[in-house]
Amino acid sequence: MTITAIGQLLADILATYMGIDPARVILAGETYDAPKDKDIYILVIHDPVGGETIGINSSLEAGAGTETMGRAAHERFAVEVISRNRTATDRFQEVLFAIKSVIATQLAETNGVRFFRGGDALDLSAIEGAGPLRRYRIPVIVSNVQTKTVAVPMIDKYPPAATIGDTLELEA
Repeated sequence: MTITAIGQLLADILATYMGIDPARVILAGETYDAPKDKDIYILVIHDPVGGETIGINSSLEAGAGTETMGRAAHERFAVEVISRNRTATDRFQEVLFAIKSVIATQLAETNGVRFFRGGDALDLSAIEGAGPLRRYRIPVIVSNVQTKTVAVPMIDKYPPAATIGDTLELEA
């Protein structure tokens, strides 16, 4: 799966398990508009710094003329649970429940990924200073295998073998 697809899958799982409107579970990109009301919302953020490639594999299918490359990796995401009231404080632990739920397990198996807790939740509310924003960050690791198959020109280094009855011309 691509990074964006993994983030969307994680967002869908959180919205379903936590019973939050999917529009309030935001896949953070370069720009997003944070809700201005007091209700809870969630940011799903890809953290490229913590990602780790476990291995890269290549397989060649000469008969089909294709090469398949595969990358096994641990992708790092941060899930931020945010509200302008105490809801985020009361509900941020549900993220840990959601990534280990039956819903998450079924969707992960269907999509060839696995979800893991990447560490303890961080209370980032103090960063907001005197503001009323409650913000909690939960690190999530996603084990993922991404593949890509492309057509490749095959090189035939050896001419076809001679068969009985063929005339061979030899140089003197």
